[in-house]
Amino acid sequence: MQKLQEEITFVGRPFSDQMIDEQKTYNNCNIELEQDQQFQQFLTDNELTNRSSMVVFGPENFMYWYGVLTSEVTELPQGLMKFTLPKAQVAVEEREQQNQSFFAQPLNMVIPQFLQTVREQGIQTYENPGDSLTPYFVQKLDLETKKLTQMLYLEVSQ
Repeated sequence: MQKLQEEITFVGRPFSDQMIDEQKTYNNCNIELEQDQQFQQFLTDNELTNRSSMVVFGPENFMYWYGVLTSEVTELPQGLMKFTLPKAQVAVEEREQQNQSFFAQPLNMVIPQFLQTVREQGIQTYENPGDSLTPYFVQKLDLETKKLTQMLYLEVSQ
């Protein structure tokens, strides 16, 4: 359940916590990016077959990102941003047979369920993930294998 995650880059678009919908999802934001021609071209040009979401926690709020994880970024199209996640110890859970509709689930259900699973494994986490030096919760869906990987960053590794 715990592993070393190498440095990786998140490419996509950030959305403020105030853009969450009534169902506590970012489904409309995700759809907006999926319909973006530059994003689709970026995926094609770089042969990327995953979709990812990331929550960057702060002490009192958070930022949601939607896009892809990649180990290499050459050029970034206009309208997309990148965020480099550090090499770190992460708590990991994998789920089989998932699809993009998973990203439409309410965050106020997904994150607490994951944190409970992590804590049941004896891994200590911050009560408020925003207090951590690595306040990142990342989900990556491999569209080919339909495997969803959820990661909570625990501590930076040298």
